Amino acid sequence: MKRGILLIIGLLLIGGLGANALQQMLELEENGVRNADLYYNIGVGYWQTGQSGMANLYFLRSLNLNSAHKPAKENLDYVIALSQDKDLYPQRPFLLRIFYASYDFMNLNRMAVLSLILFALTGLCLHWLLHYDPLKERGLPTLVFVIVLLLFLSSVGFLGSKAYRQQHNNRAVLISARVDLRAGASMGAARIAVLHEAAILRVEKREKLWCLVHSPDGKRGWLKNEDVAWVINPAR
Repeated sequence: MKRGILLIIGLLLIGGLGANALQQMLELEENGVRNADLYYNIGVGYWQTGQSGMANLYFLRSLNLNSAHKPAKENLDYVIALSQDKDLYPQRPFLLRIFYASYDFMNLNRMAVLSLILFALTGLCLHWLLHYDPLKERGLPTLVFVIVLLLFLSSVGFLGSKAYRQQHNNRAVLISARVDLRAGASMGAARIAVLHEAAILRVEKREKLWCLVHSPDGKRGWLKNEDVAWVINPAR
């Protein structure tokens, strides 16, 4: 199935990412195809048609399925660097950047494989400990077993965390050219900040017409739902 999708994407790319090719890829998505490469190429298509907000949305959708998708991450960073709100994104400390880079590199598939390997090693270490010579000190096999067990439990925890974040991604992207972030869910509420297309938001709450979001620099306010597109469609 994946090879077939990539073949279709490749054929579309040969003809150029014009409006027609973009529409065909969107039809694949509407038919239920969920693929990180497809989302990435849709994002490129939107970028080439001048829709930076939709481009960021699909780069985020690609990364939601595969956090190690390097082209999607690079293009997302590129669009952010060109956006009017680029200064709103906080700079993470060096060690925190290393942690997040490692966390993203270990996507769900890699984390699942690592968990299986550690599970097998935990079983082997337990077998070694149980069948160790009773006349000898068991400090070494006990230590190895505890270390491997902790690594296995940590990997399972990270795997569960990534799976949960994938299914409950609360990020959204601003798709309108310019909007006011307001203190309340009404047009008469005080303006907190001005945001521009492609700004990445964290959604705290959704209502019928408005949503409560956090801007890239942490400001909390309300936007109209029509100005925002969610990484995970609320209708799903």
